[in-house]
Amino acid sequence: MIGALTMQVPQKLVAFANVLIRLATLGLRFLLSFYVIKYLGYDAAGVYGLTVGVTGLAPAVIGWGLNYFVAREVVGLSPADAAIRVRNRLFVTIVSLSLATVVAVLLSFYLHRSITPLYALIAVLVWLETIGLDLHLPLIGLDKAIVANVLVLLRSAAWIPFVIGLGLLFPQFRSIETVLCAWIVSNVFALVVLGIVARKWKLGSVLSRDVDFDWITNRLKKSWHIYVSDVSLVGLMYLDRYIVSFFLGLSATGIYTFFWSLSNSLQTLVSTAVVQTALPVLVATYASGNREAWREALRVEFIKVVSISTGAAVAIFAASEVALRYMAMEGLSEHRGLFLLLLAAAVLRSCSDLGNVGLLSTKKDASYAAINTIGVCLSTAMTCVGIVTYGLTGAGIAIFLTAVILLLMRAWFLAGAFRSAGASPSSDSGA
Repeated sequence: MIGALTMQVPQKLVAFANVLIRLATLGLRFLLSFYVIKYLGYDAAGVYGLTVGVTGLAPAVIGWGLNYFVAREVVGLSPADAAIRVRNRLFVTIVSLSLATVVAVLLSFYLHRSITPLYALIAVLVWLETIGLDLHLPLIGLDKAIVANVLVLLRSAAWIPFVIGLGLLFPQFRSIETVLCAWIVSNVFALVVLGIVARKWKLGSVLSRDVDFDWITNRLKKSWHIYVSDVSLVGLMYLDRYIVSFFLGLSATGIYTFFWSLSNSLQTLVSTAVVQTALPVLVATYASGNREAWREALRVEFIKVVSISTGAAVAIFAASEVALRYMAMEGLSEHRGLFLLLLAAAVLRSCSDLGNVGLLSTKKDASYAAINTIGVCLSTAMTCVGIVTYGLTGAGIAIFLTAVILLLMRAWFLAGAFRSAGASPSSDSGA
């Protein structure tokens, strides 16, 4: 069983296994991007990109910042005790998703928009992906990272070879609806697998307990700045594609999200390989009071991020160039400048991710949230101006400039922490 495996291997092998699982996920998503834009067309690629965006935005928008508390509070608990908090959190999720669905249906009637099967599929995906994230984060907190990442692989990527094979063998299945149906089936399968794994955790008594409304109310009162930060972070990742769609249409959105998905794989890889592992090191070093050791640890991690992200950017660009020529997709090469800008922005965002970890390690929660909020506002404004001025390339310029500015802001805050070497630990979390 997956859960037993994590107990039998050294921690370094577990970390290596997690990186391999994430690499497999990224590789398959990479392959899907080429399949969709090659065989389904630019418009379908645009629909797919917008669907990925809404499934990324929804968990933060209706999440109310509660996952922050759940992921922290389940650490050290047994799965049965942790399940009580997860059940409370899922109650809020189900209520929020139900209300959001009702509002969406009412809006469609008010705006005289028909509810097509495509919209229904997207709505189902929003439900499943939101629930999937609510289950993923507690599993990480319970030190069951392999279980969590295998489930991510199942629901996000394991289905891709099957849907590509089906489309290549039977052209009638080359549609965005087929892709979304396969995605939905895999989400359901991942939930079934989790249910099988969780049978030994003795969770039956949890379902019979009443929902703890006091826990929910208490956490909601404290979560507002976490909520703003969560929404801002996902807004930085996904709002740009909707701005591109508004100004330039679906085909341009397909081109943009194609190159965005390739460049974002770099940031995801660096986050898995370096940034996530840096958090406990920086938190422990800062808490020890040895500021010089903290500065050195942060410097070492930055060197890792810069070297790995730069090397990955070169490799991704080279591999993409070869793939585009091999698949006779030279038309996309006209947008090479956009791709290079997005890759450069991904390198800078990887450094910013580590800057975020540095801020969190110093308990600068308010600064962390403020930068993220400023970032989404800045990105939205600059993307609008860039697209109106320079078209699709302008979106890439805006994303790159936003990444530069946010990295400089985080560096400025971290420089202040450097200058306070030897001072007592401080916090601006407001707690």
